Amino acid sequence: MSNSSLETAPFRRGPGGRPTREEAARRHQALLDAAGRLFLAGGLSGTSIDAIAAEAGVAKRFIYARYADKGALFVAAIGRFIELRVSALAAFEVPDGSAEQGLFEFGRLLRSLATRPEPIHVFRTLANEAERFPGLVQQFMVANRGYAMGSIARVLETYAKRGDIVIDDAQLLAEHFFILVAGIGQRMASIGIHEAPDAADRRLVAAIRLFLHGSKALG
Repeated sequence: MSNSSLETAPFRRGPGGRPTREEAARRHQALLDAAGRLFLAGGLSGTSIDAIAAEAGVAKRFIYARYADKGALFVAAIGRFIELRVSALAAFEVPDGSAEQGLFEFGRLLRSLATRPEPIHVFRTLANEAERFPGLVQQFMVANRGYAMGSIARVLETYAKRGDIVIDDAQLLAEHFFILVAGIGQRMASIGIHEAPDAADRRLVAAIRLFLHGSKALG
């Protein structure tokens, strides 16, 4: 079903004239998708609840029944945008073989996702809003950091169970892994610079080996 048909489809009513649970969930999804598009296009200040309601095809009361204010909707909508785009990390199956090779495969996937235009756009939007709404951006980071970092921690914990690395703090180690593997590429992509694949892979190999040495895998 296209976004337009999703947003304009009439409510299906259950007993007593209330929307069915499935319909309410569908409308909520349409709301988050529409809000995410508009927030990324116009930022928090440049996007009104009226515009979001019109784009999603829902009433404002539908929004306020679920979110206390526009800021809370911003956190949820951009979070959903990220969640959908990092779902491949959650689906990654740790392969048999050496930790170095497996983490290289995972690192390639992570780097690819982190340097795509959509995550870069999210990064820029948050950076633009941080000065005006520092508390909201902090709230966003706390609420949504688990989407990518949770998947990274899961992979690292698998290697820890195999005895390949040592983990004291899975969340902290996941953050360091992200910075080593994708941080430079993401920063470069944010200003329009993309490395050649062979250069990016050389950087990735060096990052993985540094990570493994630091986590006591290679002695």
